[in-house]
Amino acid sequence: MTSQPVFCVLLIEDNPGDATLVKDMLASASDAVFQVHWANALLPGLDRLGRGNIDLVLLDVSLPDSHGLDGLNAIRVLSPSLPVVLLTGWDSEPMALRAVQSGAQDYLIKGKLEGPALARTLQHAIVRERTRVAASPIDSRQESAVVVGILGAKGGVGTTTIACHLGRELKRQTGGRVLLMDLDGAANSIAFLMNVKSSYTILDASNDILRLDRDLWAKLVASGPDGVDIIQSAGPACQEEQWPKAERVRFVIRFVRSLYQFVVIDMGRLSPFSSRIAEEVDRLHLVSTCDVLGLNEAKGTANAMCQAGFDRDRLPLVLNQTPKSPGFATRELEKVLGLRVEIMLPESRGDFANAALDGKRLGESRPFQKHVAEFAASIAGVKQDIQPPKTLFSFLPGALRRATTTT
Repeated sequence: MTSQPVFCVLLIEDNPGDATLVKDMLASASDAVFQVHWANALLPGLDRLGRGNIDLVLLDVSLPDSHGLDGLNAIRVLSPSLPVVLLTGWDSEPMALRAVQSGAQDYLIKGKLEGPALARTLQHAIVRERTRVAASPIDSRQESAVVVGILGAKGGVGTTTIACHLGRELKRQTGGRVLLMDLDGAANSIAFLMNVKSSYTILDASNDILRLDRDLWAKLVASGPDGVDIIQSAGPACQEEQWPKAERVRFVIRFVRSLYQFVVIDMGRLSPFSSRIAEEVDRLHLVSTCDVLGLNEAKGTANAMCQAGFDRDRLPLVLNQTPKSPGFATRELEKVLGLRVEIMLPESRGDFANAALDGKRLGESRPFQKHVAEFAASIAGVKQDIQPPKTLFSFLPGALRRATTTT
């Protein structure tokens, strides 16, 4: 005897009576088990969708916060390969045709719903979409942006500086469209360093995701040096309860994938928010300084990410402020931390301080920029002749030195 398939359905319906009717119909299905998650409006539905583990969306076309095909379009942006079946209280052939043309799997009339037919429609929609995706030789995201996350092991490791230089270097090397996204709630550091001013922040984008399109996005972003686009952080003035929900920011990230070649995100330090954002990142880089405290924080951050289900192999280490006289082999530190060292950026604070005296907020340092160019080249797939240092500095304490021989 074969077990019944189990499907998770997200029902977005504002009428509690209709929602109960649908749940009861699906509960009596004989050929499959349907686990129904209910949201009474589109935005809560998108928040739930962003948490994953949904096989199909059953969407009412008339909701308090969306009407017609707006909800379908929003879901298609967030999850383009997820099957969507629309529910409506009126029979409209033109609407049904437009729904299917816009990507809906089917269009059902509430007054004509019957339990077995409803279950069969949903199951067929799920199977059809899975078959289509499996048979397609083309990844629907192959033309989308590479999203690069820069996560600090602790404050003061240069995460924002690295993100800014990396964004500019990716623009210089590829000529493609690049976005710098500031998701560090501590300050609007990217806007300050890149010397841009805007009236809008990531909070505005996440609060208006139902209207988010290319025209609205063009109003929200600021243009920085070298043509790099910037979306500001909500900043410390934003109250904790106002800070954008991770699910909605993930929606924004998925939206901008189609607009850029590279998206570089300053994620600040590890938090529940940045942990959720990491799920949307293609390349996540953990930044630390070479002091013992920084390395200890890096190891702790990596362990926390791994406990949350993140693959340690996808969390390379970027060491910033590396001194000129290294003494440890890279592989020895990698053994201690359990992390691959991707690149070491040289100590350049003096260069940056001198540049700041000349009024250059972002700073200038040829050694630093040379290494960032190599970092950007590895992301963009551009060949570079720069070779990174192979060893670390010599003043690590004896305890860490001994750890490399006992681990």
